[in-house]
Amino acid sequence: MNVAKSIARFVPRRLRSCGRDWIETQVRGTPPAMLGHRSSELFANLDMVLAHYRLEHSKIRYLQVGAFDGVSGDPIYPLIERHRLQGILVEPQKDVFERLKSNYVRFPHFQFVNAAIDDHDGCSTLFRIKLSADRPEWVGQIASFDRSVLMRHAYLVPNLETMIEAEQVRCTTFETLFNESGIKEVDLLQIDAEGFDAEILRLFNVPARKPAIVHFEHKHLSIGDHRGAIGMLVGQGYRLSVSESDTLAYRVAANL
Repeated sequence: MNVAKSIARFVPRRLRSCGRDWIETQVRGTPPAMLGHRSSELFANLDMVLAHYRLEHSKIRYLQVGAFDGVSGDPIYPLIERHRLQGILVEPQKDVFERLKSNYVRFPHFQFVNAAIDDHDGCSTLFRIKLSADRPEWVGQIASFDRSVLMRHAYLVPNLETMIEAEQVRCTTFETLFNESGIKEVDLLQIDAEGFDAEILRLFNVPARKPAIVHFEHKHLSIGDHRGAIGMLVGQGYRLSVSESDTLAYRVAANL
């Protein structure tokens, strides 16, 4: 170890820093966007954070953008009854939206919105995978305004390009969504928008609306977009827990 330290002294500081970053990202699995914010990292999961938040909040309302069918790969569904959650679920795909409502028929106090979040009210083109018996079940969860996001999975699904179809979907702003729902604020913001997550986070305006908990998928984001999202959250006082696919931010975690 002493020999290694002696050798390290002759290595330029910038190169040593690059070496440490490589070890963090490639060996320890730290997402690159977190390299400058390790002191703000929170070692917790969504279940733990909700349990802590409920100590002082008996009612928790969440807004889920990109709810899909509400069950498949959904991080919130197993926690609804445990934490007595109420939700506003937003899903743009019409057929999937019907499945979502059917899957949640036993839950009271939920609102369902068949739309995509955007910076305007109107319509946009959403790219999705055609319904087919010969496709892997999980590809049905991939839908995005950006067709290239779907094509990133081509190495896993032969002839994926031929399965892609375009669907015109309703778009709504967060302002319109909140006005129509009659709800002014939420405790938890959940985003799974297949590469549009950082933009959704920006459109939500976290500094103004200040949800206690933010949970979003980052695996389709560029390092720059993820770094920008994390920087914004840290700047607003959130503590972070970052997994391989998702980022969890908690604004009232001082005593966790």
